[in-house]
Order: sequence, then structure tokens, then C-alpha cells
Amino acid sequence: MLKGRYRLVDEIARGGVGTVWRAADLVLDREVAVKELRLPTDLSTAERDSLLQRTTREARVAARLAHPGVVTVLDVVDEDDRPWIVMELVVARTLAEITDMAGPLPYQRVAEIGLQLIAALKAAHDEGIVHRDVKPDNVMISEGGRVVLTDFGLAAWTGESALTTSGRIIGSPSYIPPERAKAGPVGPESDLWSLGATLYAAVEGHPPYDRKGYIRILKGVELEEPPVAENAGPLAPVLAGLLHVKPEDRLTADNAAKMLRIAALAPWAPETSPETAARSAATGAHAAVPPPANGETGLDTAREHFRQGAHVLRNSLQESVSDLQESVSESMTHLQEKLQKHRPDSVSTLLTSIRESTDTLGLTSSGRHRVRSPITVIVAVVLGVLALLGVVVWALVFRG
Repeated sequence: MLKGRYRLVDEIARGGVGTVWRAADLVLDREVAVKELRLPTDLSTAERDSLLQRTTREARVAARLAHPGVVTVLDVVDEDDRPWIVMELVVARTLAEITDMAGPLPYQRVAEIGLQLIAALKAAHDEGIVHRDVKPDNVMISEGGRVVLTDFGLAAWTGESALTTSGRIIGSPSYIPPERAKAGPVGPESDLWSLGATLYAAVEGHPPYDRKGYIRILKGVELEEPPVAENAGPLAPVLAGLLHVKPEDRLTADNAAKMLRIAALAPWAPETSPETAARSAATGAHAAVPPPANGETGLDTAREHFRQGAHVLRNSLQESVSDLQESVSESMTHLQEKLQKHRPDSVSTLLTSIRESTDTLGLTSSGRHRVRSPITVIVAVVLGVLALLGVVVWALVFRG
């Protein structure tokens, strides 16, 4: 029981520095989530106090972020000499859990997720807050499609270092941007790199760098640009733009959002097999976007990314139209073959029916029409002419 109000019910999730509990708010009679902060045992007293103060401060700032993409902070409770963060309870699965169960997601869905996350990050950045731990485990997706960025407990003010005084790096190794390991200041560009890595993992099934790659990041060694995402289709250029090694080369949040909208509206990908990736690579759909050369402006870089995105989208649309044309052509060929196969029988049946009708009307029996009334004869002639016209029109249409 926390402060006689929040009763912990069961554990929801456990992370590197905290545990999330399902709890009951006894005052308002509702379910909430409570984040318990668990500090590393090797922290110095100064580091411990700093982290406690930072967590409390950022929780209070996060409470002012009225955005659907950010978990609403309801309260901060001091208990057991540490803060407990009370938040809204979001019934959802993490992006990591979804990809573990379903595998890589289609690039259109990943683009939609990215749009919601960028909006959430922009709301935080406008308040001067950098998340510092954007990763699939901190992205929750409800059954209704709401995407929520969680765990602002490690957030920092823009410009603060990524390291503690003991050299400890805060965050998950696979999603730490290269500049973080160099003890430099963090900013919105750092979150955008982690966002790019998160979306890359969602569409590819693995982070942009393997174990050797992120060990190089932790050591502060110079890196090459990450491999181009093979299954990302029109999403590939925006991922390449977000994952540039140098922060100044990366896409801005606004430009990335525009490119994500392009990818989200692209034709649906029927598969993400190696064959599809190879075909797209052969058409130039996944060309890597190089970092800007010396003297090239950020506007030129954004234009290059947009050009790549438009090129990929155009190729995708052309492939879709080509596939549709082939499908229609095959259907028409099949229909013509079927009509050709059954044409003699149909003509024979039609002619037999006409002959029987004319016999009944007396048009082919000598002398029978003489006993008929003039009206009967006229009707018979008209029907016969219409029948013959029908045969002629049918023959012209189907033989043409």
C-alpha cells in the first residue's frame, strides 16, 4: 500500500531500472499503473540522489504532456525513500511482444506507428525533454491502434550528458545512438536515431546494428552507416535518414513525418520475402541515402530523402499497375478460350431452337401459313427476323 491510497495488485512488467505494477486507486475507485524505481546497487550516493531527483522532476513534467501518444502521469508518491510514479493503465502489448509473436510488420503499419511516435516525441521535445530510451519495449500498442510511448523515467533535459559520473550509459545498447557513448550532450536528434532503430527493428525483425555494431557504439568507435532495410519498401529512405551516424545529418522530425506519410499511403506489400527484397533492390527501390557531402545544406539533404521516397513509391505503384494488367489479361484470355470452346455447341443449339420455332409458326411447312390469319403471319415474320438479327449480332460480337 502506497500512502494509504494505491494498493499494488500484480506485476505487469519488469525492466532494467524499474517494475510496473497494476494497482487500485482506492480513493477514485479505478485501476492505475504504478512504476517502482529500482536503482542499481553500484551507484554512488550522489548519483542515487541525482537520479531520484531527476525521476521526480521528469515525472512531474511528463504530467503536463497532454498528448495521446504519451502515458498520462497522475501522481508521484514518495515511499521507501524513492519516488513511485502513478500513471494511467494502458491495456496493450509492447511493440517488442508483437514482433516476437507475429514477426516483422508490413512497412505501412510501421510507418503509421512511426507517425504517432514522432508526434509524441515532438510534444516532449517542445517541453525540452529528451526521452533517451526509445525502443520497442517502451512502445505500447492497444487493440484499437493507439500507440503510446512509455517510460519517461530516464528522460533528461536537452543538453544533459548520457553518462553518469561512473561512466554508466543509460538506455538499451541496441537502440543507443552513436553520440551517446561519447558523453556528449543529448538532444532531439538522439531520440530520432532511437526511433529510427525501433522502426527498423519492427520492419526487419532485428536492430540496425548487430552485437559487434553496438559494442562499437559503446566503445565510441567510428561507425559506418547501418545496412539498408531490405523489407522496408518506401520506408527505407526515412529509416536511412534517421539513422545517420552524425546527428547533424539526420532528418528533422517534421521531414521524417512527411516521409512517413508517403510510406503509410503506399500500396500494401503482399509479402516481405527475400525474393521481394531482391526484386525491389534490382529496381533501385532500396537505394541507400548517403550522408550530405561537404557544403551540402540540410534542405538539400531533405530533398534527397524525399526524392528517394518518391522514387520508391513510384516503382511500387508501377509494379501494382503492372500486376493488375497481367491479371486482367489472363482473365480475358481464359474467358475467350472458354467461349471458343463452347461456341459450336451454342450456335447449334440456337439454330435448332430457331428452326423449331419457325416450324411451329408454319414458316417452313408448305401451305400451312395459308390457313393462318394475316396477323399471325406478320407476328411470325417479325419474330423470325428478330431471331436472325440476334444470331448476326451474337456472331459479330463474339467473333470480333
